[in-house]
Amino acid sequence: MQVESALACNLRCIMCPWKEFREGAHERGIMRQEVWESIRPHLNEVKSVDFTGGGEPLLQPRLAEWIGNAKSCGCETGVLTNGLLLNREMAKKLIAAGLNWICVSIDGASKEEYERIRGGSSFEKVCENLAGVAKLRASETPMIMINFVMMSANLYQLEHIVRLAAQLGVDHVNFKQCDVIRGEHGKGHSLFGPNETREIRRFQKALTSARRLAKKLNVQTTATSFTPTEKPVCEQDPTDSAFIRYDGIVAPCISLANGGPTTFLGREAIMPSVHYGSLPESDLLDLWEARTCAIFRERFRERVHAYEEAFLDGLTRGSLLTPERLQEEALKRMPKAPEGCTVCHYLHGI
Repeated sequence: MQVESALACNLRCIMCPWKEFREGAHERGIMRQEVWESIRPHLNEVKSVDFTGGGEPLLQPRLAEWIGNAKSCGCETGVLTNGLLLNREMAKKLIAAGLNWICVSIDGASKEEYERIRGGSSFEKVCENLAGVAKLRASETPMIMINFVMMSANLYQLEHIVRLAAQLGVDHVNFKQCDVIRGEHGKGHSLFGPNETREIRRFQKALTSARRLAKKLNVQTTATSFTPTEKPVCEQDPTDSAFIRYDGIVAPCISLANGGPTTFLGREAIMPSVHYGSLPESDLLDLWEARTCAIFRERFRERVHAYEEAFLDGLTRGSLLTPERLQEEALKRMPKAPEGCTVCHYLHGI
């Protein structure tokens, strides 16, 4: 479950796609206690809760309390934050509540680059806060991560961010594409493309070097691709997950919760809004079992089944096809993805 504890934000990031949604938000973009209370009865059936959405979760005054509620029900808990409010007192509260992982968005390894991208923040303060979390934790929990959004202006700092992560006591760096766009917000920063080019090979080479350095420094890394390959289901996996917006709207994911004009692999498109219903007006379990949600889940289950069956057929028949050709055949067998997912970069691995 992904719970958008706050859509409100204290920064002005150059690539943020949610600016217009934030401007018109009710309740200042902060999730109400009533919405959380409608979620709590179902936490015993939930594996994990990510308290992140399109804003800054540390603006939610009850965040540590909610993390504690989820943790007491056996849920894994985590949060992605810009880190500016992650002072010693806040960090102690989150750790005491049982937070399993914390990820801080840092898209520049120098004050100049970072503060150009993350308007209104302080490079020194965020680094100090992040190092403070590493010193406060008594064990390997919470896992500490950096989220680095790759753009043309900061690509030269890939190895620098790895060194900074090692210096601050960070466990993991996630190299992320600038993949969500709404209108002009977030547009023009993406590094990926529909096909591999000389420029994309240069990007990939820089990323490979940074990940090789990370391995030497004992920092784990993850990264998305620079070219698309359609997947049976995206990492959000709506077959067993749901996104709950700050105002109680329940949707498959954050992208479908907030539709609008977007850009998909360089062409203009429309991301539709797909909502299952709203909390606390409806019961969460009723929404999960509603027809719209069931149809959405079933389509992805059909895609996964067709994909796996195609590979299994190829292997049991002793097919001479290469893994790449087997994958092509598997993709052909899958039914079309639901509307909206067809123009979402997540489904295509970028």
